[in-house]
Amino acid sequence: MIRFLEPKIKISKERQIFSNQDLKHLILPLLVEQLLLLLVGMIDTLMISYAGEVAVSGVSLVNQINSIFIAVFTALASGGAVVISQYIEKKDRENGILSANQLLLLSIMISLIITILILIFCNPLLNILFGQVERDVMKASQTYLLITALSFPALAIYNSCSSILRSMSLTKITMYVSIIMNMINVIGNYIGIFLLNAGVAGVAFPSLILLLLCLYFVLIKIILFILD
Repeated sequence: MIRFLEPKIKISKERQIFSNQDLKHLILPLLVEQLLLLLVGMIDTLMISYAGEVAVSGVSLVNQINSIFIAVFTALASGGAVVISQYIEKKDRENGILSANQLLLLSIMISLIITILILIFCNPLLNILFGQVERDVMKASQTYLLITALSFPALAIYNSCSSILRSMSLTKITMYVSIIMNMINVIGNYIGIFLLNAGVAGVAFPSLILLLLCLYFVLIKIILFILD
């Protein structure tokens, strides 16, 4: 199996930037992190089902809209990570920090604009896209969209910070944050759905809180690295 995966033409060790062992240390935490991020969405879907059909329908409709904005934030973070990685490879610390600052600034600006637009045009947007749904489902969709829109700035900045850490080869940190995120998400959903009977809000608010906590952690790590 290993022989099958190994390329026929190999790069000489003098030209290799990373060894196979280094690549394993980088890639394996990334794979675990992505699996954990997928698990967050699966847990949300599973637990919201206990809140009733209306809640499930409202969350499903809004997630179709949210997926577009999440893709925008992910693309922005990925593009910024490419630029930062180039400066890190050249050992250009000053421009690397400048690029990271620009990425965070763009993430804040774009996410705030999207959040403000959604808060203003939430009802018209949902009526245009899902105008034929039942009134209870529409009300659940409005509640979920308004709350999740508040988390967009935190989500955008978190994605950017995670990309910056990956650019610095600190993939284990983002993996550990994803583990913490899953734990907080399960506890928060349980409290919101089963103890408080908050419906869609019981899923949306824990997501907002856990994003803020994880964002605080990765920001502190980046600041400490810059000051080091």
